[in-house]
Amino acid sequence: MELASLLKTYRDEIIKEWMAKIPTLSERYSRLPTEEIRRTVTLATDANFAFLIENDRSKMDIFIEMLTAMRLAIGFALAEVQSAFELYRTVTVPIFLKELDPPVVLPVIEKLNSCMSYTIHRFSEHFESVHQKMIRDHALELEVTVEKRTCELAESEAKYRMLIEDINDGYFVSRNGRVIFANKAFCDMHGYTLEEVISRRYMDFVAPESRGDLAKIYEERITTGHAPEQYIYMGLRKDGGKFYTENKVKSVAYEGKEAVAGICRDVTERVELEKHRLKLVELENERKTIALTTLRQLMVTLSHYLLNANTVIGGMARRSMRASSETARSAALDTIRKQAAKTENIISALKRVSEIRTTEYTKESQILMMDLTKEIEEALAAPEKKEAL
Repeated sequence: MELASLLKTYRDEIIKEWMAKIPTLSERYSRLPTEEIRRTVTLATDANFAFLIENDRSKMDIFIEMLTAMRLAIGFALAEVQSAFELYRTVTVPIFLKELDPPVVLPVIEKLNSCMSYTIHRFSEHFESVHQKMIRDHALELEVTVEKRTCELAESEAKYRMLIEDINDGYFVSRNGRVIFANKAFCDMHGYTLEEVISRRYMDFVAPESRGDLAKIYEERITTGHAPEQYIYMGLRKDGGKFYTENKVKSVAYEGKEAVAGICRDVTERVELEKHRLKLVELENERKTIALTTLRQLMVTLSHYLLNANTVIGGMARRSMRASSETARSAALDTIRKQAAKTENIISALKRVSEIRTTEYTKESQILMMDLTKEIEEALAAPEKKEAL
């Protein structure tokens, strides 16, 4: 079944299961009216369909703008809404695995991952942008009096810090290569306490094999002001464990001075899935190579046996025509009959091979091939058939 047809067929089931999981995410979600959940889930489902089938992101962009306003208005944390978006993957992957043919599953999941990555990053950026704009707009209003501005700005900063603490992704601020702020998720991700993280070199959280690449990015940012804002590297935990980390960073003003702020996410599962996909591609290429090798061997083997038989038959036919006696002619014809019988046996052996279905991959990731030469030799060794003249 094609992906478009599959998503249309399961549309109502996807919406129903997604709705059922939403209230379990948090207390705030559990208090939302059922009709509101139904409306947002339906819009998100259709936006995901447009992305996956039509490569149309406009519906998702419109939905993200609407949802950001709705969730910020009632105090939702970024992590709560991120988790709600992730449920679409949780609901659809089992359906894909069940209904799609194996060769199609990985490309579909890869496309789904691309959809989810775009959606969550786009939402996170928009959510943060809108929230920061709300803070800035609010700060401008505070300039009515110094006392009121100071009081309300402190309250706004406290709310922002609470938002940062609630997200699942790690958040940090660094200056001159050292961490000056980090949320709990960043600390937990690397296995440190907050006290251990603050003032520590950021490179302490990077595996040795990735430090060279990050040093180049940092140097580009310092010297040119232009460097990649999003990249993947190998993170390092306090206990020595390693994991793939995706960072999205940008320059900010923190406490009145220039700094670098970033969101980091553990993407080990996604990277491992991509490695598995590439391994399957490699195995498929290997299968094709072996199939071509088998075909070439088949042609060489058939050419050898059939050419030999044809040469003998042609020679005996000419000899029978030139025979000076009936005995010589009979001997030549007898040889021709034997070679014809061998040719028939070769064709029979080839027919048996063609009826055998292609075998699956072995544990060593190779294809088992039928030995046509062996089949032909066994056929020729069998008693020759007696032919009616």
